[in-house]
Amino acid sequence: MINQIIDDQPSEQKDDPTKASREQFDAQAQKYTASAVHKFGASLPVLLALAAPTADDEALDVATGTGNTAFSLAPHVAAVTGLDVSPKMLNQARERANSEGVTNVSFVEGAAEYLPFANASFSLVVSRHAPHHFRNVPAFLREVHRVLKPGGRFVLADQITPHEDMTDWVDFYQRTRDPSHFSQRTVTQWQELLREAGFRQRDERIVPYRLEFAWWTQQSGSTSETVDALRQHALKADPITRDRMDLEFDETGQVQAHHEPIWVARFDRQ
Repeated sequence: MINQIIDDQPSEQKDDPTKASREQFDAQAQKYTASAVHKFGASLPVLLALAAPTADDEALDVATGTGNTAFSLAPHVAAVTGLDVSPKMLNQARERANSEGVTNVSFVEGAAEYLPFANASFSLVVSRHAPHHFRNVPAFLREVHRVLKPGGRFVLADQITPHEDMTDWVDFYQRTRDPSHFSQRTVTQWQELLREAGFRQRDERIVPYRLEFAWWTQQSGSTSETVDALRQHALKADPITRDRMDLEFDETGQVQAHHEPIWVARFDRQ
């Protein structure tokens, strides 16, 4: 199914599957640097707890963005590499490393599906709030498995769809707001993909996020037309979807917020 979706993309996206993400996040790099949700969000301490980083770890943060997760790992590991497709996001991360004097973090441009590292390079790999952008998650997971040392740990944190029958509604909502969004999976779908890639689950947590509509749309650079389309989509949601997404509306019927469950899970390389 994933391969079929990829085959159905416009030719320029098949030629460069990172194009949408690179353009979106290059344009919004400074907003992500300043975003408290990304810098201090509740999924981050949970990810660190499940990762259990040690002073001997060589860590990789896939789709690091402006480096929030990488910087949080840095005090606990020997070294951490942050990888991202967005040069401008990486520039923000490097500026932060320089200003804060963090010397055990480095940043590399590259795609999650084609990690530019040798086999068994890392003992710990993490990826936070990013895999729903990846065009080929099976390839990403194979690459994570390849670059992990035997017995290494992989900790994933990503937004999930509460029920499989909501996938179309959720993906339309997310992709309208951010064209680089690709697919928001359920926990069961993630678990199946990870098993197929050779991982064994060790632990998991669901971390709830409440996202204000105004902030959520400003963060992605949404136009007024996009904001109107999102409001109409929320307004037309059936009662079950409203309940599962915990959509909030004001007295005039305008959407005010939704709740985004973040699945944080640790897997060991078999």
